[in-house]
Amino acid sequence: MNDQKFLCPATCPNRMTRLSKGYCFLFSISITALLAWQSVDLQYTKGNGLELKTRDVPLALLLPSMLLIAGALGINTDPIAQKLGAALTDKR
Repeated sequence: MNDQKFLCPATCPNRMTRLSKGYCFLFSISITALLAWQSVDLQYTKGNGLELKTRDVPLALLLPSMLLIAGALGINTDPIAQKLGAALTDKR
């Protein structure tokens, strides 16, 4: 019975090995680290020591990064985009 789950053909859309899942998570973590690096400003001064300041991530970097993370993790972004588009174009 357990052998039947491996009978998925090579073109099966649900076919994903553990190795490729690991790479997807690693890619998502690296993009998240890039976003965190862009939003944090560390400064060291003799008087104050280590200072941590936050700043806004540019929208031109944030949106593509979120789409890359969602795509790597397999999150369906079409319903999210449709609801966002409907909310932005709603004239009520």
